[in-house]
Amino acid sequence: MFLMVGVFYYQGDEMYDLIIIGGGPAGITAAIYAARQKLNFLMVSLDVGGQMVWSSEVENYPGTSFSTGIELVQKFQEHMKKYKIVVKKEEVLSVRRKSGVGSRGSGFIVKTSVGVYDAKAVIIASGKKPKKLGVPGEDEFLGKGVNYCATCDAPLFKGKTVAVIGGGNSGMEGALFLGKYAKRVYLMDINTKLGGEAHLRERVLGEKNIEVLNSINVTSISGIEKVNGIKYAVGSENKELKVDGVFIEIGLVTKADFTDVKKNKWGEIMLFRGTRTHNENLTSVPGIFAAGDCTDIPAKQIVVAAGEGAKAALALFDYIARNK
Repeated sequence: MFLMVGVFYYQGDEMYDLIIIGGGPAGITAAIYAARQKLNFLMVSLDVGGQMVWSSEVENYPGTSFSTGIELVQKFQEHMKKYKIVVKKEEVLSVRRKSGVGSRGSGFIVKTSVGVYDAKAVIIASGKKPKKLGVPGEDEFLGKGVNYCATCDAPLFKGKTVAVIGGGNSGMEGALFLGKYAKRVYLMDINTKLGGEAHLRERVLGEKNIEVLNSINVTSISGIEKVNGIKYAVGSENKELKVDGVFIEIGLVTKADFTDVKKNKWGEIMLFRGTRTHNENLTSVPGIFAAGDCTDIPAKQIVVAAGEGAKAALALFDYIARNK
């Protein structure tokens, strides 16, 4: 293996047809399509399932009238096992086009926390990650009462009192799921009234162990060895709640800092039309495709992400065939 900083010339031991970045529904679908085409590909992701594991209830995925997010992930994993798809659990640090004299034609270098990999093309399906609140105590008590996934950690708070920060769909879904375990749930919203979908608002307001607090500005999360309270302001009045846990559900940010492809103002990868009339999941860099919630498609849904993963794979097959 040879790597020279500057011209970024790399000669790897193996040239992959494709590297897929991300293990959510878009990445998994792309991997299944790649396996069926018998491509020599690599899948890199720190997790398998992506945002699906955060969904407490999934009722709109075709063929599955009801499922939890975790159950749906397990079905995806079973499908992956059929094609012997293995995920390298590594963090992607950069994706760059090969350059310099002697490089083996067009292609890309994907650098991770563990190694450096060589590929003809890349599909980015890295999804999103939770947005941080940015208050004192958030980082200090992460994993010690501060959480970003209600469906993952709710059972740990059985019979306890928790706060959920966020008044949109994510916040309400988190509060409803936590309400099955916690003794008391405080849903804290910065807005004057809850947003999100009407049916979720009705359910939240109908639960006896969920209390909604509006016009809340959280100032800090307190504790000693673990969380024991949350401080907030209502107008000019400072208040404090005694809680055993805090779940932050204020939105998501795109996981695409490792690439320089063109993005919109929200950091989402922009998709472009190719030579055909429809969107081919192309990015601003030929040979790099993108799919799922990390892109600028407006609908952030599991079924949409899976479909986008399939589209990206099909577009990639055509790209590889045209660039042999």
